[in-house]
Amino acid sequence: MLRAIARALAAAVSGLCKGAIWTLNFVEQVIRWPFSVIFGSGGGGRPNRHFEPAASGVELLDEFNANRAHAAAVHELNRDGIDTVVKYAKATPLARSTIDLGGLAKDVRSTLLTMDDNELRALAQAGIGAIRRFVEGREHGIHGVPVVRAISADNAPTAGMTAEERVLWKVRSRLLKGQQCDDFKLSM
Repeated sequence: MLRAIARALAAAVSGLCKGAIWTLNFVEQVIRWPFSVIFGSGGGGRPNRHFEPAASGVELLDEFNANRAHAAAVHELNRDGIDTVVKYAKATPLARSTIDLGGLAKDVRSTLLTMDDNELRALAQAGIGAIRRFVEGREHGIHGVPVVRAISADNAPTAGMTAEERVLWKVRSRLLKGQQCDDFKLSM
């Protein structure tokens, strides 16, 4: 008799569990139904679209290599300017005249030519990121080093000057501008 009662209880519990599982499955299907109508259920009569890429793998690889080479060339061009600035800043005053600054922008060249030894020493000790910002003419955060400014056209030298006279004129004008700023600061 106890066995019969135990079997009856086991059958009732088993029926409840099966009913609970069926109920949970039904509730899940009811909740999922609106989403499958809106977004598709993955089989409900719609054909699966086949994706065929427009470019082959070889074309994608060639495009990737071309973009990579272009990025490396831009980086090397910028890196050469940074290396030139570091080389110039670390050189002795006599060796600076032998360093080719032709790869740098005119504004950067004129700024480097007008900097004193303390400013060049600070520039030489700066990090690569700060020197890159210096070359680009942005605020670099190197204490004591001026920010590269564009040379204005109204201060242009006369047309009859030689190349050497123009360089001297630019250096002299930068020095005079710096001296006027220092005189102004001292008078305040």
